[in-house]
Amino acid sequence: MRALCKPHDPAGAFYQEAFDVVREQAAARWCEVMFTGSGGDEINAHHSRTQAELPTPEPVPWLGVKAARALAEVNEQLAPIPVLPVPTLMAFGMHNPGFLRAGIWPVSPLAHPRIVRFMEQLPHEHKRGKALFRERIRRAGLPEWVAAPTEPENFLAVLEKGLRSYGLPVLDDMLKESILVDLGYVDGKALANAGRNADSAPVVPDLLCDVLALEVGLQSLM
Repeated sequence: MRALCKPHDPAGAFYQEAFDVVREQAAARWCEVMFTGSGGDEINAHHSRTQAELPTPEPVPWLGVKAARALAEVNEQLAPIPVLPVPTLMAFGMHNPGFLRAGIWPVSPLAHPRIVRFMEQLPHEHKRGKALFRERIRRAGLPEWVAAPTEPENFLAVLEKGLRSYGLPVLDDMLKESILVDLGYVDGKALANAGRNADSAPVVPDLLCDVLALEVGLQSLM
């Protein structure tokens, strides 16, 4: 939908089409309920009540003045903190409509409030690297290559290919005309510099994916 410039949610799931294929095949086989892993990453993450140190986030050099100002105020005038982690709720907003459109009711056991509260109280060493989950898989009798694979599956290779083949040309167009630059949320000169660096770098920074997807999404609504 991004390649075709169809109107879409700028904050929507990057892999919606791939998920749609899975959902459509499940629906064709009369699947009415599907269990998801939503919430697993969040409940294994660092919690404010533990003493674990978080890594320093990677800086985003192309943030404009408006974005930097908004970032400084991100914790101001917040709604009451929900039981579920906010990223889990955001994931529901991105993925659950696709399940419902396919006639499937998504159930996310790892987002149950009792599990969330339990995991909040665990010492971080039981959550680091999803240690508790992996031990549960071992005790269920599954082999080690399932419980703790040496090379976990991820989308990094696909993301890198997409950014190199399609993202950088979008970035070139964005440097000529951009909603985010015009509104002051992105520094055009800094973004141009990042584009030149990415073009010659062995790996395109995955941080570029977010700004490109947001720009394409906004353009689709114009």
